[in-house]
This record gives sequence, structure tokens and C-alpha cells, in this order.
Amino acid sequence: MLKTKVKVSSIENLSDARYCAGMGVEWLGFPLAMPLEKLVEIRNWLAGVQIVGECAGLKPEEIKALVASHQPDAIEIDSKVNLVLIQDIDLPKILRVNIDTDNLPALFASAAPYVSYFLLVGEGPESLKGMESSIEIWAAQYPIILGLDVPEEDLAEWVEQTSIQGIGLTAGKEDRPGFRDFSDLMSILEKLEID
Repeated sequence: MLKTKVKVSSIENLSDARYCAGMGVEWLGFPLAMPLEKLVEIRNWLAGVQIVGECAGLKPEEIKALVASHQPDAIEIDSKVNLVLIQDIDLPKILRVNIDTDNLPALFASAAPYVSYFLLVGEGPESLKGMESSIEIWAAQYPIILGLDVPEEDLAEWVEQTSIQGIGLTAGKEDRPGFRDFSDLMSILEKLEID
């Protein structure tokens, strides 16, 4: 069991999905552009996780069509989507927001009625630097999943001493089908395990 909720994004293979599910990850994010057959095949191996359809760059009508066909448990949309046009999708919504490019205070205030969580991401490893106190303030007001590169030694402090609702990670690529080095995910997920 993990100390906080975790969302792993960009899963495209069964190896990542099974590893993350086994570690107790709450949300597994799959690009909704993935062929339905592949998603169904992966999903049939999983239990106890929520499948998040990642809809980056899609128009509202495309999102609705893919939600109908792929039937995720939740969706992740980016800040360019008009939330009013997808409010009739009766699923939890995770809004992916970028600390480096989005006007976050205004975006949080306007989007909060339409979304369940905000996944806070950045352009690179430096995005967190100097923003810690702002993130803590935002997390006290809004349900934030921290998807920035958090130094491993600071992870416990973020989870235990701030109001963030979870941690966001990104899956990797398989070396070849069925073979994957999980050391990148493993070190972070092990730090989040309850002793």
C-alpha cells in the first residue's frame, strides 16, 4: 500500500500496467488514442486500479467518442479543452496544468467546479525550483496531484507535510515486449510504500 494516491501516465504496455497495479498505484493513464483492442487486452489483466483515458490534444467531440468506445474510469484533459463542452461526461476529470505555461491561479479558480483533480506538470526538472510555497498554497485550496520532478529525498516531506492529493509519474518504454527496467518507477514507488 502507498502513502498517497499515485497516477502513472503514458502507459502503453502490459508490463508497466501490471507492475504499477501490483505496487498499489491508484490511476493508470493510457492515451485514449490507443487502439481499443490493446487497451481491452491490458485492462483484462488488471484489478483494483482506475483506468484514466488521457485525452491530450483532443477536441470535445473526439473525447466524447473515445470515452464511449474505450470506457475509462476517469479522463485526463489538458488546459486547452473547454470544460463546459465536456461537463456532460459523467466521469471524474483530471485537468493537466503546466506550471511553466499556464496562468494557474485563474485556471484553478475557473476549472475547479468541473474537475476532480489538477495534475500539476512542468516543462522539465527545474519547474519545481522556487515554486514550492506557491504549490503548497494551491494544494491547500485545490485537489492537486504533483506531477513535477520531485527529488527523491524530498518525496516523503511533500506527501506527509503538504496538502497535495497525490503524486504523478510517467511510464517508460519496454526494452522489448515483456521486458522493461522498472528502476525509475521502482525507486519512487518504494519510497511511497507504507512501512
